Amino acid sequence: MPEEEPISDPFLIQLLERYTLAEVAEIHKYINEWDAATYTSVAQSILDHAARKGIDPLKYLRKAYNFNKKGAVRVPKTGYRGDGSAVYRKGNEYLIIRPDKYGSEKIVTYGVNDD
Repeated sequence: MPEEEPISDPFLIQLLERYTLAEVAEIHKYINEWDAATYTSVAQSILDHAARKGIDPLKYLRKAYNFNKKGAVRVPKTGYRGDGSAVYRKGNEYLIIRPDKYGSEKIVTYGVNDD
């Protein structure tokens, strides 16, 4: 069995350091659904957004991953905004997405607007 490549992203190392092996596998599944946008890496984006929102990074990833687009309002309804993103809003939650180079929508951020 070949050895795994060492992780070279210091943000990914920081993101994974306090989780169990099962949780690390879960995190890897979720980060494949993300776009780094203006960050150096997806892990940096997740760490920053989770910290600014005061939420555990894994909980943040789960909430974003489980956001149900069904019944959500998409802005714009078709296509993307000038910055290449679109927003899904449902209740007080929102999910900002952007297409990757293959056209698949990737998560840029997730949040909850306080009333």
